[in-house]
Amino acid sequence: MNAIGKSSVVFVTLSGLFWGGWVVGSQTPEGQEALAKAYEAYSQQRATQSEDLFAPTALRAIVCGAGGEGMERSEPKPCLAVVAAGRLFIVDAGSGAASALADRNIPMARLEAVLLTSASLPQAADLDEMFVESSRGRGDTLLPVYGPAETQRMVDGLNQAAGFDGAARGLQAWGPAPEPGRSVIVFEGDGLVVSAFTTPEDAFQGRVGYRFDYRGRSIVVGGDGRVVGAQASVDADVVLQSAQYGASLMAAQAESSNAGLVVLTGAESQVEAQQQVAQARAAGMDDVIAGRMGTLIELPLENSQINVRPL
Repeated sequence: MNAIGKSSVVFVTLSGLFWGGWVVGSQTPEGQEALAKAYEAYSQQRATQSEDLFAPTALRAIVCGAGGEGMERSEPKPCLAVVAAGRLFIVDAGSGAASALADRNIPMARLEAVLLTSASLPQAADLDEMFVESSRGRGDTLLPVYGPAETQRMVDGLNQAAGFDGAARGLQAWGPAPEPGRSVIVFEGDGLVVSAFTTPEDAFQGRVGYRFDYRGRSIVVGGDGRVVGAQASVDADVVLQSAQYGASLMAAQAESSNAGLVVLTGAESQVEAQQQVAQARAAGMDDVIAGRMGTLIELPLENSQINVRPL
């Protein structure tokens, strides 16, 4: 059993010991000791799970937010975590994203940068919280934020409101400004290349997408953009795409770009997610799934498999 699977077993064991230990512990030292050991085991397992996510043996993506403006307020808004080469990148920092990552024991101190697909509020609502959480565990007091041209003005406003200068402390905006059909590299190191791209339609609407290439494996993330048929999506192992543009269009684009697994994001309910997948498959898209909160997508470097499971 892998470490992620083991954590569930430990949690179940902990739950049983908690209730049993609460009753016994109120009467005997043995019950209190059993409860303390259970908590220690669970904490150790959570730490192991976190380290496994950052092992340099795969390219990984975790859905840490979903849905659009019509979602329930209690649900985190758009957010995707991508892990490679021991680094953490967050694509879109929707409301509640920071707490969703903390709930899954993902260490924010490893955060390399936040990549925005749009500079609008749904994608950037949790930027300030991302900075606070990431700066607690590291010496760096700057958090790079990449995004469309409007990102600079939005980040300047957040820094001003928080009393940061954006030079020595706070959020530091970078606008890669890719032209349609021409990607711009925003990060490169240890076998990982992260590039920003756009399409003619998305450029007009102020949207960008991102491609992660890590030692032969690749993930493309587009938020609400039309990324399935973009040049940057050609031969990608996994494409994460909003389903708002219609199943028929996405199916045709996926076939033309030879994209691998397509993960539909942005559904506001489980029912809607199932409907989107059914429509895509009916239109001829075979390799398609719904990406819901906590979905882990893992691309091992040693083979061409795509592993999907809940985190």
